[in-house]
Amino acid sequence: MKTKLTYFILFLMSIQFGFGQENDTRKEKIKSLKIAFISQKLSLTSEEAEKFWPIYNKYDEKIMLLKEEQLKLKIQNRNLTGEEALKKIEEAEQKEAEIMALKKKMRAELIPVITAEKVLKLEQLEHEFHRKLLEKLKDRRNPPPRRR
Repeated sequence: MKTKLTYFILFLMSIQFGFGQENDTRKEKIKSLKIAFISQKLSLTSEEAEKFWPIYNKYDEKIMLLKEEQLKLKIQNRNLTGEEALKKIEEAEQKEAEIMALKKKMRAELIPVITAEKVLKLEQLEHEFHRKLLEKLKDRRNPPPRRR
């Protein structure tokens, strides 16, 4: 599960670094797909969606930034001394703790807006969305052979 998350973050970073201005367009497209996917799967009413998305987006953006920072820390661990490596580990753990704290705050704010069952289902849906996104990326890189 963590490897899938790492691949997803790598995917997002490759989009960011590899495509320059197309990055905003691709991010917006992914965000639109995610909104549609989660809204449909959670069966959000218009009232729930109106309150849900501002809260979710606020925390999701912060969480994604922390995950990108965490990934950069993991990538930068080449030729480190023991002390430097220990510092990188502590920084990565701190980012993980910040992510967990943000998720906890988000859940606390979402429970009054949508049911606790939907909040629980949300995390599963996020993983499912990321998995499908990775599958689409993999399909793009390895298209099926053409029929003649």
